[in-house]
Amino acid sequence: MELKKYKLADIGKVITGKTPSTSIAENYAWGTIPFYTPEDVAKGLGMMGRNSRFISKTGFEEIASNTISGESVLVGCIGSDMGNVAYSNITCATNQQINAITQFKNGIDPLYVYYLLSTMKSYFQKIAGSTTTPILPKSIFEEIEIHLPDMKKQKDVVSILYALDRKIELNKQINDNLPMLDRSSAMAKVRHAA
Repeated sequence: MELKKYKLADIGKVITGKTPSTSIAENYAWGTIPFYTPEDVAKGLGMMGRNSRFISKTGFEEIASNTISGESVLVGCIGSDMGNVAYSNITCATNQQINAITQFKNGIDPLYVYYLLSTMKSYFQKIAGSTTTPILPKSIFEEIEIHLPDMKKQKDVVSILYALDRKIELNKQINDNLPMLDRSSAMAKVRHAA
């Protein structure tokens, strides 16, 4: 399998997030646009729809040049969340602790990049340096090199890994519902015995 080397800046547009001013209530009031933080990114592929923070259209417009839309790969680039990776396919915003790759070029599968970068947490931590709060600025993040196969191989790998992730998520949902099912079953037995 032939691999081609790319810098992250060569596969799409890299954007560092930004937080709308918290002193302006209208930036958050009745917000419907997801606003992701490193805590959300730590949830990985399953992060969508699980965040608890939203910004308004006003807040979104305030940071418009730092927002993302469409398929994007988000990477935590500061502190203990360094190297956590998530995938999003919606219009959203992130805080400044996250670098996102969006607007992927032809021949690049965003989910393949997500899976690849998910294996690089220790590398991200290593190149961030050993300061009190390690940070991976956009300028260094963009220069990180990765190796990618052709699009067909990317799609083949994604089809396998994505199917496994969906199965894991389904099993988690089943496990989360088991206590409720046990209670319902017990209640039905009690009603039937009465």
